[in-house]
Amino acid sequence: MPGESGTFVLAGGGTGGHVFPAIAVGREIRRRRPGARVLFVGTRRGFEAVIAPREGFPIEFIAASGFVGRGPAAKARALSDLVRGVAQSRRLLARERPAAVLGVGGYASLPVLAAARLSGVPAMIQEQNSVPGIANRVGARIVRATAAGFEAACRRLPGRCVWTGNPVREEFFRVPAAAPGGRRVLLFGGSQGARVLNRAIVGAAPALAAAGVAVVAQTGEAELELVRRGVASHPSVSPVAFLTEMADAFAGADLVVARAGALTLAEIAAAGRPSILVPFAAATHAHQEENARVFEAAGAAVVVAERDLDGAALARAVGELLDDPARLARMGEAARKLARPDAAAKIVDLLFEIAR
Repeated sequence: MPGESGTFVLAGGGTGGHVFPAIAVGREIRRRRPGARVLFVGTRRGFEAVIAPREGFPIEFIAASGFVGRGPAAKARALSDLVRGVAQSRRLLARERPAAVLGVGGYASLPVLAAARLSGVPAMIQEQNSVPGIANRVGARIVRATAAGFEAACRRLPGRCVWTGNPVREEFFRVPAAAPGGRRVLLFGGSQGARVLNRAIVGAAPALAAAGVAVVAQTGEAELELVRRGVASHPSVSPVAFLTEMADAFAGADLVVARAGALTLAEIAAAGRPSILVPFAAATHAHQEENARVFEAAGAAVVVAERDLDGAALARAVGELLDDPARLARMGEAARKLARPDAAAKIVDLLFEIAR
């Protein structure tokens, strides 16, 4: 079979929302074809630079930077980086001769996809969100297929699009159901934290502590000390910069408070946890709002707009849910029904199908 023991390139990253789905796909490739080489391509400042080596995947770096929402100078630099990144990617593909390329979104994906097109290497993309980002909207025009995390994304993308769901690392599917009556909350705003959630947990700490609620809050490195000082008199709130074993953190929570990035929602669904979702208001094309509404419509989440979130609102929303164990259980079951445990397998099926 073509590519049985060849190389597969996983390109892109920047944030955990792009990197961790790629890790799940990389693991699946290795499971199915132990002789295959899985190579990540990204930037030195992206999350992939840390996570891919930690997971045992080799990584190569190219030039790439952001374009959307930047000033004229930054846009000029991004265009220059794109040209350099395509040239670097063409040399890399000529050297590695991969069976196929998968773009997972983020700045580094587009130069590699363009180079794959120019070099005749089969390529596809994986779109995590219900509203595709600019890299994947452009990329979908030059690849053979798109694997979509949300069905709605396929209606917004050109070319062949397959609704696969978002790939999640297998440990999230092993998270046991929460015991009824628990009062443990996991709060996190993504790999770098979220200021609005950090401010809210500081404001909510007195009321939550009085209600017997224990909170683990992933704050991001930048605001860890600020949150620590803010909750110093309430030891039931435990701030941490970053949780390396997120599946274990889900297992220790009865309720999750989070942003509404596609990966976050896929992990919440896999773990079967009820959630309070606070979509990032500045997300491109309001994709987090659309992601969150899918979970809300299924009865799996309560959505709170950024503009409405403060300490009092967070304490009230958490208290109302924790005081209703039956509702929490229904929400957790609804979340689990949204999970796609075969997503990584379906994406790899597609990748192997297009491989040369």
